[in-house]
Amino acid sequence: MLALAGGLIERGHKVDLVLFRTRIHYADEVPDDARLFVLSSHRPDRRTEETAGDVVSRLTPVSSTSTPLDWVRLAGALDWDPRCLPGRLLARQAKAVASYVARENPDCVLPSLPRPKIATLLGCSLLGDAPPVVPTVRNIIQYSDRQRRQAGHLFPKAAHFICVSNGVSESLASSIGIPRDRITTIYNPVVTRHLRAGMSQPPDHPWLLDGGAPVVLAAGRLTPQKDYPTLLKAFARLAARRPCRLIILGEGECRDELERLIHELNLTGSVSLPGWVENPFAFMSRASLFVLSSLHEGLPGVLIQALACGCPCVSTDCPAGPAEVLRDGELGPLVPVGDEIALADAMARVLDEPPDPQRLKEHGARFSEERAVAACEDLISSVVGTAGRTGARAETSKQTACA
Repeated sequence: MLALAGGLIERGHKVDLVLFRTRIHYADEVPDDARLFVLSSHRPDRRTEETAGDVVSRLTPVSSTSTPLDWVRLAGALDWDPRCLPGRLLARQAKAVASYVARENPDCVLPSLPRPKIATLLGCSLLGDAPPVVPTVRNIIQYSDRQRRQAGHLFPKAAHFICVSNGVSESLASSIGIPRDRITTIYNPVVTRHLRAGMSQPPDHPWLLDGGAPVVLAAGRLTPQKDYPTLLKAFARLAARRPCRLIILGEGECRDELERLIHELNLTGSVSLPGWVENPFAFMSRASLFVLSSLHEGLPGVLIQALACGCPCVSTDCPAGPAEVLRDGELGPLVPVGDEIALADAMARVLDEPPDPQRLKEHGARFSEERAVAACEDLISSVVGTAGRTGARAETSKQTACA
């Protein structure tokens, strides 16, 4: 979203970033010309104030407490379905979004994360003349019954949808019943100037600088979705055949479980969990192999980033995205989800016969910031032109809100 915001600003658009909480990551990538709003009235935590002080000082609070919540209109927006009425927090977030929209009058709103999508569509339902809302769907639909009902009532109110892969587009159409002509696939702006600059910097890990055994790399949150236990078991099989080392970048709730498994598999000296790192691209440009072991994805950005860095890749053939990224296995093997034996065999084959790094980089460029921004700009222009709002701005430079 930051790459998209920066690209739209460079093309002459005004962009607001609307945050749902005050904890801020990637502060150095927040565009200087973007206005920042936050729905939370809480002070930022100490870590955010220490690492993102300049960004915190730019935040404009959006209040939702000045008037009582209009439960009647909120319930009406959800067709009075008692099974999916919003909780108090979601209702206040929806009201805060409505307050922002009414005050700032953006031409288009692009909510991205799951909760902001629901809150934005619900909040705009409270307004008589709301701007078009174009949610971005970043993963296959795996909603609870309550979430599915909420989406079923609110998603038809969206002007259009952006999905980050064809697989996600099909999931949205089949799961929620959104007509396919109201969905556009736009790949994420994964290959950015930050990636290109980060590739050339030295990695903050001795294994990538010592000229020793090949390094296998994985990156992503330490969560069940990424299925790192299968990766560790596959790596144990690989390490029994040849010298190699594994680095998994990321942090999450599964750290303790993974550390126990590393110990049980006798991999303590050959597996490293350094946590979240500022520049993963320096790792990707020097690793011998990148592995994605996920159970499901939407469009796996780390897989694209690894390709753009020239790193050979292996991935599970999970829904959705890896097959699109790797051209159905042409650019790297695709193996069944959860199959440690197939994953170990594929890792060994690629280490033995790595593909041409330049070919990988050229394919990764298809997911560039420039292409994504241009496609998104075209879609926004089409949606805003079709909406014909009575209160829309007359300026040539449109204002877009990214929630």
